[in-house]
Amino acid sequence: MGVCARKFWFSLLRLSLLWALLGAPLAAQETFILVVDLDRAYETSLFGKSMRAQFREDNQDVAAENALILNALKDEELQLTEDRVTLSAEEFAAAAAAFDAKVKEIRSARLEKIRQVDEQFKNLKPLFFKLIEPFFDLIMREFNATVILEKSSVLRSIEGIDITDLLVERVDDVYLANETVTVPAVEN
Repeated sequence: MGVCARKFWFSLLRLSLLWALLGAPLAAQETFILVVDLDRAYETSLFGKSMRAQFREDNQDVAAENALILNALKDEELQLTEDRVTLSAEEFAAAAAAFDAKVKEIRSARLEKIRQVDEQFKNLKPLFFKLIEPFFDLIMREFNATVILEKSSVLRSIEGIDITDLLVERVDDVYLANETVTVPAVEN
């Protein structure tokens, strides 16, 4: 075998070895850096799903309350329309103005309620992240890691350092073991 052929085979061997090392999943225990996809953890974990389901359930009452108020206002408006024939123009104008003021006050209160519900929803994900913080410390110690990076901020990494599935599994295990975990309610 000539010198060129040997160089080619050694290069091919080194490239194959490098490829095998880089292509093989790196065990998370062998690294000091881990990555996690927090959004995926929030979306896929049973705990994150239960937080969103509880939020929807809690806020179905707001929708039902809105429907009741709307129906009551419609009934009141119909009654005012019927009373128009028996009221003087001044009495009707005063009743209509009072009804308009009432509607504006209710609309303002309902818009504030909707704003509060939107704010609660926006706070669900940060609350989830805050509640799962202790898992990061445990996983870091387990893998002797020095840092966990958010996957969206990592340009390139080996899949073996992604702990998202492990994090979801651990959070779900604790959640399933204690389904009485409740999300702190935000006062309305």
